[in-house]
Amino acid sequence: MGTPLRHIVDDIEVDLKQNFDDQQITKAQIAYWTIIVANRLRSQHIEKRSSGAFLTTFAEIPVLVSDVVGDNLVRYRKYFDLPDCIYDFNEDKGIAYISYSVDPELPDDLPPLTQVNFARTTPAALKSIYMNPDTKPDEKNPYFYRSSGRIYLLGLDCIDIDYVEVGLYLTIDPVTEIDLDEDFEFPEELLSVLKRQVLDMGRFALLIPNERINDGNDSTPSNRVPTNKLVSVNDPVNKVQPNE
Repeated sequence: MGTPLRHIVDDIEVDLKQNFDDQQITKAQIAYWTIIVANRLRSQHIEKRSSGAFLTTFAEIPVLVSDVVGDNLVRYRKYFDLPDCIYDFNEDKGIAYISYSVDPELPDDLPPLTQVNFARTTPAALKSIYMNPDTKPDEKNPYFYRSSGRIYLLGLDCIDIDYVEVGLYLTIDPVTEIDLDEDFEFPEELLSVLKRQVLDMGRFALLIPNERINDGNDSTPSNRVPTNKLVSVNDPVNKVQPNE
C-alpha cells in the first residue's frame, strides 16, 4: 500500500498557494511535476537497492516474427514489444529477466522463470558470441538485445515459442493516464525529498514570468527567484543509506 498521488498533490498545492495565492495552479500541473521528480528519485532508489518492490512481472508476452522488413523490424528474427515504458538503466537493467518454459504443459514442470533465461547482449557483440561455440545462441542458451521499444530474441530459430515471461522496472504512468486516487508506488521514505524537490520546481516555474518583466516591481521577496539552487542529483539527501 502506498500514499495516493492526490494526497501528495494536495499537500504541495497548499504550500505553493501560501506564497502564490494569486496564481492559477492546477492539480494536473502539480501532478506532472510530481511524476517527473518521482521517476528520477525512484529510478535512483531501484538502482541502489536489491529489491523487487517495483518489479512488474508479465507472465505471457507474445513472441512475434515478421516476414517483411520495416522500421526497426528485422525479417524472420523473433522479438517482442515492451508492453510499457521502462527505466533506461545501464546495460538494459530495466529488464530484470526474460525466460521461457521448455514445456509449460507438464503438470510438474518448473515455472518459466526457473527454466531457460535469456542473457543480455548488444548488436556489436553478436559476431563474437556467434563465433564462439561456448557462447553461440541456441534454445538452451538464448540471448536478447534491445532496439528502442523492441526486444530481439536470439537462439530460438529451431523451436516454436509462443510466449516469454518478463520482469520489468516500469516508469510511473504519465499524468494523462494516471489515477490520482490510486496508491502511488513510490518509496515512502523518500516522500519528504519528493515534496521538497517538487516545491522547488513549482516555485521556480511560477516565478520565471515575473522575473522576465522589467516593471520595477520585482524587489519584494515574494517576487524574487530563490537564491538557493535547486537540489542536485548528488545532494546527500538523495543518497539512500544501506540500513534505511
